[in-house]
Amino acid sequence: EHFAKAYVQSRRIPESFYSQLYFAPDFKKFVQELGVEKEGLIEDDQRLVIPFYDKQKNLVAVQGRALGESKIRYITIKILEDSPKIYGLDRINEDDMIYVVEGPIDSMFIDNSMAMCGADLTKSVDLDKNKCTIVFDNEPRAMTMVNKIAKYIERGYRVCLWPETIKGKDINEMILNGHEPEELKIIIDKNSYQGIQANLQLQMWRKC
Repeated sequence: EHFAKAYVQSRRIPESFYSQLYFAPDFKKFVQELGVEKEGLIEDDQRLVIPFYDKQKNLVAVQGRALGESKIRYITIKILEDSPKIYGLDRINEDDMIYVVEGPIDSMFIDNSMAMCGADLTKSVDLDKNKCTIVFDNEPRAMTMVNKIAKYIERGYRVCLWPETIKGKDINEMILNGHEPEELKIIIDKNSYQGIQANLQLQMWRKC
């Protein structure tokens, strides 16, 4: 009956991830107990805690998601400074197509997915470009988003450009709007492009 679990259920997060999520009644104290000093944290800040692991399953960062009213919805804190701030490295199969999304919760709905969490993928991990599909949020009118996508196209990555028929800013919102994970995976594959074709599709997508 805990409100943190009720929040997780309300977001329709798959039950397979429940054991990987935690609750901190005081996120500031929780971070201090990890031996990390972080300015700006407030006391008694209740947050859902999402741990980040590297390929060797070492804990490298934690993200706290606000469960109440907060000016800062997400706080991501590195535990190992030299490790990439990327969620899901411990569970991806590099032999298959890897789907790179923006946030950890979004990655929980797509098989073989990881989240950048604001990191620059090219500077963070060494992955085969031809085995990666970059799946940014569905914001064709946001120039910052268009510019981000253009940079990854220029670097040779395959990118997903969501069709107009899809309603929802991100994958979790699409799930809440009634789409199923398997359906979204098919839509991503059908609407992903690379190279010259990606540039042409981006010009059309930004006008949606």
